[in-house]
Amino acid sequence: MPATVSTTRSRLPIHLVIFLTGFTFLLYEVSWNRLLSLVLGATVTASTIVLATFMAGFGIGAFFWGRVANNRRAVGPLLGGLLGGVGIFSGINYFVLNNVVPGIYASLGAGGTSSSVVEFLVFTLAVVILFVPAFLMGGVFPLVSKLAVSSNTEMAGVLGRLYAVETFGSTVGGLLTGFVLLGALGQLRTIMAAAGVNLLLAIWLALDPGFRLDDTREAEQQSSAANPSHPLHRPALLGAFICGLSILSLQVLWMRMFRIYLTNTSYTFALVSSVAIMGLFAGSALFSRRDLGRSDLRWTMFKVVLGVMLSTGAGLVLLLNLPELLMFPFTSVMGSPMARALVLPFVAAVLIIFPPSLFSGFAFPLACRMYAHGAGNVSRDVGLVLMVNTIGSVVGPLVAAFILLPWLGATMSVLLIMSLLGGAALVILRWQGVTGGQEYVRNFLYGGVALLVVLVVVSPNWRILPPSFSRFDREVLYYQESVEGTLSVGRDRQTRSRSKYTYVNNSAVIGSSYDAVKVVKMVGHFPFLLGLQCEDVLVIGFGIGVTTSAIASHPEVQSIECVELVPGLRKAAQYYRDLNHGIVDDPRLKIIPGDGRHYLQTSPRKYDLISCDPTHPILGSGSLYTADYFQQCREHLNPGGMVSQYLPLHKLRPEEFLGIIKTFETVFPHSTVWLGHYHAVLLGGLNPLPIDFVQWSDNVQKLGKDEHFYVNAYHLAATLMLDGTSIKELGAQSAVNTDDKSYTEFFNPDCLLEDNIGRNLQFLMKSRCDVGSIFRNVPRPDLLQRYLEGNRLLTESLYYKLERDDKRSLDFLKQAVRANPEDQEYPFLIKLYF
Repeated sequence: MPATVSTTRSRLPIHLVIFLTGFTFLLYEVSWNRLLSLVLGATVTASTIVLATFMAGFGIGAFFWGRVANNRRAVGPLLGGLLGGVGIFSGINYFVLNNVVPGIYASLGAGGTSSSVVEFLVFTLAVVILFVPAFLMGGVFPLVSKLAVSSNTEMAGVLGRLYAVETFGSTVGGLLTGFVLLGALGQLRTIMAAAGVNLLLAIWLALDPGFRLDDTREAEQQSSAANPSHPLHRPALLGAFICGLSILSLQVLWMRMFRIYLTNTSYTFALVSSVAIMGLFAGSALFSRRDLGRSDLRWTMFKVVLGVMLSTGAGLVLLLNLPELLMFPFTSVMGSPMARALVLPFVAAVLIIFPPSLFSGFAFPLACRMYAHGAGNVSRDVGLVLMVNTIGSVVGPLVAAFILLPWLGATMSVLLIMSLLGGAALVILRWQGVTGGQEYVRNFLYGGVALLVVLVVVSPNWRILPPSFSRFDREVLYYQESVEGTLSVGRDRQTRSRSKYTYVNNSAVIGSSYDAVKVVKMVGHFPFLLGLQCEDVLVIGFGIGVTTSAIASHPEVQSIECVELVPGLRKAAQYYRDLNHGIVDDPRLKIIPGDGRHYLQTSPRKYDLISCDPTHPILGSGSLYTADYFQQCREHLNPGGMVSQYLPLHKLRPEEFLGIIKTFETVFPHSTVWLGHYHAVLLGGLNPLPIDFVQWSDNVQKLGKDEHFYVNAYHLAATLMLDGTSIKELGAQSAVNTDDKSYTEFFNPDCLLEDNIGRNLQFLMKSRCDVGSIFRNVPRPDLLQRYLEGNRLLTESLYYKLERDDKRSLDFLKQAVRANPEDQEYPFLIKLYF
């Protein structure tokens, strides 16, 4: 007789199967989300639609396959077929998303098809190819439930354990994918590894007779089949729905709030997401250990939904006061930047996200136990409950992202979700019937829900601001929450300079220091100084418009298209008219909302200049520093066109710093690197860059005076650090940064060390190329040599400034004045810094 899976020992294979499926499903979800962000754009809109599609396929699959398996004995082969299909379609999906979709954009866009039509076709294709594997995935838990549950008496414990093992696998898969696999193996190998695991599981399930129901086992299930208790149906389905809706919508809102408070790295949010799944695991594991009588089930569901509501409220209080209660004290005792970047979000997520997720993890197996009273129908009933839970998981993020955030903001949205949870708890309590002390609970809950509704209607001014606003008591000039990000503009209250600061979430749009303004102006001006004949410009990332205004100052420019992920920055730009010269009023400027890289992929238009000044590559813009992105730029350049790109020296080890330069040079052999104090600029084009110095001087002279940018031909020429030849010589051992394996997104923790900027400065000083490779016919070679020596001494001064050795820093700056008295920037810096 074939082995039965009714004993505890023989359930171990089932637990291994459900663990590995949970592991691979999260691996796919993390990988697909990243891959789709490269194809469809790194926008909340795209990711939310994709997530909703995935969850919809999952829920429909749970309902369909649960009913299909209800009266089947060969459950193992059917389950194997589902997992084999997941593995096969996942491989196909990678090929389609990585090769077919870009081809659709290129062919249809070049053929003149409307961009809206192309987007519709691509999104439809993405929906279809994601729906199919999700539909197959949805059937796994109902089928595993049928294999594992033998009788009514063991149903609760078995379902709880199965869900706990699956969510534990998902937790491990999410953490391992985000922290190890994508960085070590790359996108393709990670997905193929998961597909391989699925195919091996499929073969095992198809061949092992232990995954088939024998006559004894089938008789046990059928004898346990019973008519469901109808009074428990409604609270079970309502609990499953409201917990799915609330947890997924709260994840959208929590992520938004954490992005405002925390360092925005891929690691940070892989960690936060995994903590939510850990909560589901803990809740389901707790349920598996509880011995609940049938009479307790509705009251238990009421308490669980109430627990989600109350723990969400406690988390919101902590979130609103996170800087003062946790971040500032925590930061002061954490010496390692990586520890601050990872341990802090983990602790915050455990305190804020874990408790509601734990209650939700308890609710799902509880709802299955309430609805599925007969073991003979367990796959059908569990599939229905999972579908209802998934419907909530589809509706939740869509409503949160596209309705609640723009309408109410993050804080009021959380209060509204709490009121919905309270309302659902009251409905369940009404179905339960109020007895004894429960009446006081009901009345208290009525008052609480009424208070929440009043708060949502009144909408007090509870804003989530970057931590620096409370640390330095900054005045809020402008605040806006949108689908794509939270925009904050602030100003120092007490300082003499009254400096202004602009943030999208917790990423500074522009630094307030002299060197930060200088480098963004270099990004805009230098292509023109090198003789670029430019009429049409694409700017990726408007910021507050300083780079764009530098480009617009050149009268030959006829059109400037600027793609900005958070279009509200156009309004923030009005606070920086002294820096951007009112660029938003320039008739040549057209601001296009969206992801800049995606716009390049969809647009057939070509440009004379593509300029990019993104946030730091390890803080969310890693995809704008890969060879794939640079190749996109190259394909959209007119003959003789150029690309200018901001290159940071901080938060990058010399390996990554040189690697980015090498990556840029592999696409643009005629590349140069220019140093603007603590930042650098990458310039590359399709033609050699040598320029007659007289022409360079004439171009510099045309800039006119600028109080934020020292205009001198020799001074600016002396900022040249590397040319194409020196990059080739230095970068022979450097790895090329690619979409498939990105070391800017999945970075080495040592990138956060503070001494990296000094090490990169030293690297540039030691590797400086001969300026004669770019500048020909210099009228005063002796004067250029003095400016080069002055620049060298300035860079030494900046290095010791970083080392907090003000004495040596000042000494080198004074030496720069003596070596190059013609350069007026040095006396200015002495006044500024000392």
